Amino acid sequence: MKDRRNLPVAALRAFEAAARHGRLTAAAEELAVTHGAISRHVSHLEAFIGTPLFEGPRNRPRLTPEGRVFGFALTAAFDQIEDALRIVAKGDDSILDVACLSTFAMRWLIPRLHDFTATYPRYDVRLATDDRLPRTQVDVQIVVLPPGASIPDNCSLLFREQLGLIVAPSAAKGTLTCVRAETAKLPRLETRTRPHVWHEWSRLTSQDGQDTSSATRIFDHYHLTIEAALNGLGAAIAPWHLVAGDVACGRLIAPYGFLHSDYRYVVKVERPGRRKTEHFVGWLKEAIADFPAPAL
Repeated sequence: MKDRRNLPVAALRAFEAAARHGRLTAAAEELAVTHGAISRHVSHLEAFIGTPLFEGPRNRPRLTPEGRVFGFALTAAFDQIEDALRIVAKGDDSILDVACLSTFAMRWLIPRLHDFTATYPRYDVRLATDDRLPRTQVDVQIVVLPPGASIPDNCSLLFREQLGLIVAPSAAKGTLTCVRAETAKLPRLETRTRPHVWHEWSRLTSQDGQDTSSATRIFDHYHLTIEAALNGLGAAIAPWHLVAGDVACGRLIAPYGFLHSDYRYVVKVERPGRRKTEHFVGWLKEAIADFPAPAL
């Protein structure tokens, strides 16, 4: 076991606050001590580790490269300590870790989370929105299954995806026939995380091999692609659940409607039988059941 008896904890806390704020005065205010106390703590820490952490004039010091790295590391460490204290104080069942794709979180889940927290105020919901596998264990994960994939034993179906071609009214005007003709001339808005969605749409509409290639604009995430469509930059293929509100209020139009794709959204529970996950999954399925279907 490492010997931590000589760790300068007070100096570490003082430097972390100074590095985070970028000013010793702000750190002193946060910790309710004098500016001189913060300065002495930082000097003591620099002597302890043998390298300068701040440089420049005394009245306007700035972090050295080593100080920036050390400051980031200390902030992460203190955040972990705070999390541990909260878990011990409240109990593990008060924290609910949920993982899902970033666009799903931004455009569907977060706007509805207030309803869950109002119904279950004891839970502290923490979202992990990395578009890769979560790096830490989560309680609930909302997963998109590709075509042909079977539903794992610890997952249950939420809904089948529906895709549609969307465009801003300003980009394509006129009758339905005119709008459809205009969208074929618009730039195609594509998403790196789903590069073949236009081919999927062609297959769903029985137009395989009839693509008329136009200019293409590619974005990193679906929420950026949708934002581009909202601003009239072109036409996009997007899932109904991500654009339903914009279609309902007329900010987007879908001249071909929405068709079921072969993708399915499922909810995965890491540790079944826990009340907090049962409450969240139950609420999630009710919210999806109440979600309006696209107009035919």
